[in-house]
Amino acid sequence: MKVLKGIGGFFKKHLKLVIVLAIIAVIVGFIWHNAQVAKKAIEEAANEPVTSEIKKMDLQQSVAVTGTLTANDKATVTSTIGGSGITGVKVSKVNYKEGDYVEAGTVVVEFDGDDYERKLAELNAQNNIDNKVSLKDIADLQQKILDAQKDLENTQADIVKKQEWLDKNEKYYRDIKDAFENGQKDPYSDETERYLEQSAIVQERYGFTIDSYEAKQDELKTLKDKAKTLQDTITNTQQSIEIAQLKQNFAQTYTQVDAKDDVYESMEKTHVSAPISGYIITMNVEEGNNYTQGNTVFTIADTSGFEVSATVNEYDVANIANGLPANIKFEATGDEEFKGEVTFVSIASEGSISGSNPQAAAAQAAGTSAGVANYKIKIKLNENDDRLRVGMTAKASVILDSVDNVLAVPYDCIQQDDKGKDFVAVVKKDGTKKNVYVTTGLESDYYVEIKGEGLKEGMTVEAIVKDAPSTDIMDYMELSTEE
Repeated sequence: MKVLKGIGGFFKKHLKLVIVLAIIAVIVGFIWHNAQVAKKAIEEAANEPVTSEIKKMDLQQSVAVTGTLTANDKATVTSTIGGSGITGVKVSKVNYKEGDYVEAGTVVVEFDGDDYERKLAELNAQNNIDNKVSLKDIADLQQKILDAQKDLENTQADIVKKQEWLDKNEKYYRDIKDAFENGQKDPYSDETERYLEQSAIVQERYGFTIDSYEAKQDELKTLKDKAKTLQDTITNTQQSIEIAQLKQNFAQTYTQVDAKDDVYESMEKTHVSAPISGYIITMNVEEGNNYTQGNTVFTIADTSGFEVSATVNEYDVANIANGLPANIKFEATGDEEFKGEVTFVSIASEGSISGSNPQAAAAQAAGTSAGVANYKIKIKLNENDDRLRVGMTAKASVILDSVDNVLAVPYDCIQQDDKGKDFVAVVKKDGTKKNVYVTTGLESDYYVEIKGEGLKEGMTVEAIVKDAPSTDIMDYMELSTEE
């Protein structure tokens, strides 16, 4: 009885504590139960196989390219009338306009060949301007060197100051950095407390933190990079001055002299004719306007047929050959496909062809991935269409190979045994699986052709999903705790 009275007294005296303990026990039991239920649900979901279906289909192996629609033949017509660099040759007559059809040999534009005395005066004036511009350009380059040298001196002085500060405070930085990294490895060790204490002391006495010290390291690196850039600028500008001086001497000795000689030569033909039969797609001159030698007079295109001019990277070009079929689509014609055929595959990359022209080479480099060569191909359309226009963007698929009415599955359904032999895991209606060895055939972007004993259309096969989530509920509980 005394024991019972003692227990009763204890409960009476510590009633609140007993209630709290009871509540905690209920909560712990509830959490444990829910964790077990969640774990079971995740395991069941993870064990549920991902499947696909064997289908019969037509497969194509192709290379996708994007290009521009061009005419069968196109010519950009210029004139050699006048002399090099001379302006003011008057356009006396334009016989056709944009959209007109002309036969090869037809005179399209006529120039006025008079007033060459005025052209000579203009040439002399232009030569004077060019010479003064060259002198000014050289003077500007020389000033650029002076500015860069001054900036370089200031930058080098800043580098010395920052390096001295970093060297002076390096040992304090390393102490708190070491404490921080060790504390990261074990948050409950004494290193964390050491880091907090030392970090506070360093910040109070020396005025920096790990982040601010490393920021100054970054600033030092930036200054060094700037100094190197400035030195490169000085070197390159000195070379530019030498080149500019050579160009000026060449112009005065050869170019300008040759231009004057051109003026005294007999006037060349004043008639500009169409080199091919076709439609005029641009007319770049007007009657009464002045014309400069070498500029485009007009552009003519033979649109009796079209072809797509595109580029293919080096990984695909080896598989493309003349005669391969292609399907082409245009934005203007929606989903309608046009049939075509590869008629040209370049044996030299665009970069190697344009390498002799610095501007073309730079443009080529800007439009391609570093280290990947592109090759030009042409695809001729089998039929013409009135909706098509020169310059349209074309999306084409060059068909490398194709098969019809074959069994196929997605790539993820192909598995390999320990010996490297391919098989698919057929899932039966009762959920059991049977491995069927297969021979793979043509591969498209997503599907692969398969052949194997007993395989039929409609069969369910297992797909392999990589990097599936963990089925251990504690992993998720730990993650949420860390968060």
